[in-house]
Amino acid sequence: MSAPTSSTSAVIGLRRWARGNSPHVGAAVGLLIVHGTWPAREEFREACIERDRDGTCWIDWTRARTAFDDGEFAKASTSEIAVLDLAIALGQDRFRFSRMGPANARAITDTVAYALGVLR
Repeated sequence: MSAPTSSTSAVIGLRRWARGNSPHVGAAVGLLIVHGTWPAREEFREACIERDRDGTCWIDWTRARTAFDDGEFAKASTSEIAVLDLAIALGQDRFRFSRMGPANARAITDTVAYALGVLR
C-alpha cells in the first residue's frame, strides 16, 4: 500500500471507498473532494491517504488528526484549515452524527445553516 500519486487517483479511489462506507465518512470525503484543495496537496496524500492495489483509497482519520494537530498543514489558508478540521471531525464521527435521531439531526442541520448565514 502507498499514497496515491495524483489528486485524480486520490479522488477516484476515495469516491470508491466512500460509496461503501457510512454516511459520516461519505460526507467527510465528499467535503474534501468538493473543496478540492486537500486531495490535490501532496503532503496531505502522503500523510493521510492510503491506496490499495485496486486503486481504492482511504483516509486514516487518526493520522489525519495527528498531522493536523501537529501543524503539518499550517501553510494552508484559514478556510482550507477549517474545511480539513471539519472533514476530519466528520470522518472520525467526533460529534456522533451517526447516532442522532431525526429531531436532533434537524436541529443540528438548521443550526449549522444558520451559523453559515444560509438560514435566517
